[in-house]
Amino acid sequence: MLSISTSAAEEIVAELDLDSLATDPLDIPSQGTQSWPFRIAGFCSRMCARIFGICSTIFLLALLANVPILQLITFGYLLDSSGSAARGQSFRSQFSGIRKAMHLGGIMLGAWLLIWPARFVSGFWMDAMIIDPTSSQTIALKIAQWFITFATVAHVFAAIICGGKLRYFFWPLIAPFSLAIWLVRRSSITRKLLSITVGWISPKLVADICNAQPITDWFLPAIFLRRLFTENLFATSYDSVKNFLFELELPRYFMLGLKGLFGTLCWLAIPTLMLAGSTSDEPGLAGLCLFIGIVVSVPVFALLPFVQTHFATDGKLRRFFEPLQVMRLFSRAPMAHLFSLFLILLLALPLFLLKIEQVPAEFLWSLSLLFIAFGWPSRMIAGWAVGRAAKKEKPVRWWLRYPIQFFAAPVSLLFAVIFYLTRYISWNGTLSLLENHVFLLPAPFWLS
Repeated sequence: MLSISTSAAEEIVAELDLDSLATDPLDIPSQGTQSWPFRIAGFCSRMCARIFGICSTIFLLALLANVPILQLITFGYLLDSSGSAARGQSFRSQFSGIRKAMHLGGIMLGAWLLIWPARFVSGFWMDAMIIDPTSSQTIALKIAQWFITFATVAHVFAAIICGGKLRYFFWPLIAPFSLAIWLVRRSSITRKLLSITVGWISPKLVADICNAQPITDWFLPAIFLRRLFTENLFATSYDSVKNFLFELELPRYFMLGLKGLFGTLCWLAIPTLMLAGSTSDEPGLAGLCLFIGIVVSVPVFALLPFVQTHFATDGKLRRFFEPLQVMRLFSRAPMAHLFSLFLILLLALPLFLLKIEQVPAEFLWSLSLLFIAFGWPSRMIAGWAVGRAAKKEKPVRWWLRYPIQFFAAPVSLLFAVIFYLTRYISWNGTLSLLENHVFLLPAPFWLS
């Protein structure tokens, strides 16, 4: 009986053409369809997939940004984006790991939505337990809760095992419509009617409409059966998870963030300590510390974004101690550096307002969403300026270079003053000077 069942399953698998699995939206080439309506639909699908991938990346980075020590992965990822731009890589390559983030974000979103029915029934069961624990309604709700929970876990497990695409989590809702469309597209009557009506306008459109995709693009049980009968499910799943984690490159981002943190702290140590020392009860000492802190902060804040980018190009720690090289890069593209410095500091200012009221610990991760959403473009802007300067061999003429470099000082001075004054509105007071989300992490673990 076992051999008969296995052969029957293999015949079903072969008939359903389960070997041709659909690819992710980001992998669908634009030349796959020929008619303009399908090209537009494919373009919209790819754009939605990229937007979802970017949102997933921001969400995952924000989660890591609030986990002590693991915050360095977020910091390393932002530095790597800046380094990619400085190395002259394409804009798309600066969104490293977006496909993996899109995949992981789809799994998290699908699983989160699927648990709501179980939570809904659980709420009714808890209310029934309070009213009458021994009633038949309470027992029925308890059985329903266990059944729905088991079905949800099995559904999520099957969706992840089969690839974890977002549509796999909702295949019971999609299947009736997809099956109806699939049957219509495979029908010879449909092709004849479309050839008579639409074919004289666009034969390519008829071919695209009648191009029925394999049923395994959405039919999750068939995909699960194929993997169950033709593969070692445990070994394949283990290898897939291992390869997925390996391709995330988390150790590389962690080490990049760790070295970046050390080098950045070396630059920020003196100005931060001087600004913090201005809170001394002795007026003379406080004034001296404030003066030294502001004076030192101006060149530090003007150069540090580009020093970090210079480090991120190859990840060597000694790059933090090559300010002259960064200044030479500044002189080769002063306008680009000034423009990027202005945008970096400008994008950082609204984030200080988020520190006025203390946020509960359970909602602190949501605050990091805005820090990542603003900080990520800032890193790319700094990388663009350094990359633009690296392409030039000689500095611009002195009569143009010096005035532009001069304007960097008041921009940095204004930011240094605002940064110092924010300690009066932040819930952490003077400790907020140690956060410095512009150059460090939005929620440093040393203040957690």
